[in-house]
Amino acid sequence: MISLIRTAQICSLVLAIMISTPFLCHGQADDKRNVLKASVDENTAVRFFYHPPGDYFHFPLVFRAVDPKDSRLNTAPMTPEGRTAYVSLPEMRELIRGLSHLHLSWQESESVESLQPFKKLEITDTMVITAVSSNGTAMANLDPKRICETLKPLDSALETPRALWEFQGFRLNYGCKVPGFKYGAYPDH
Repeated sequence: MISLIRTAQICSLVLAIMISTPFLCHGQADDKRNVLKASVDENTAVRFFYHPPGDYFHFPLVFRAVDPKDSRLNTAPMTPEGRTAYVSLPEMRELIRGLSHLHLSWQESESVESLQPFKKLEITDTMVITAVSSNGTAMANLDPKRICETLKPLDSALETPRALWEFQGFRLNYGCKVPGFKYGAYPDH
């Protein structure tokens, strides 16, 4: 009788450990390397890339955080990484916060990666969103059918006129509706 009670106690303990371990590990992972909850600095960048089948190449759109006095703020030159729109640190915080509220499955790594040149990017059947920071790298895939509805709420994160214009124009390339978009606002695009 005692061995039966002892066996039941051991089984209960093992079951309790099995149930609680995922919750404990999840909490630890969040504390260590949640890129979307980490502080934002000038090493933080976000890239959106999707190249659908077709006859022209869709360049990635990259957002990079800069100091408010940086001359690159409110510009969007073509760089080896893609069209790069420079935003303020508060805007980047809002963009990262907005990304964290999207219903996407993020894969995170403590590895701090740099954004590869667009010529080296793998073409997939989904939009790949990559966030890099001093805290690590996060990546998520977005179904192309959901680009318009998923990305539209991120407009509110962008206050720099050029960055907002680039983001809205980027979405237009995927058939999204952007009321009031001014096509010729930035002829250097």
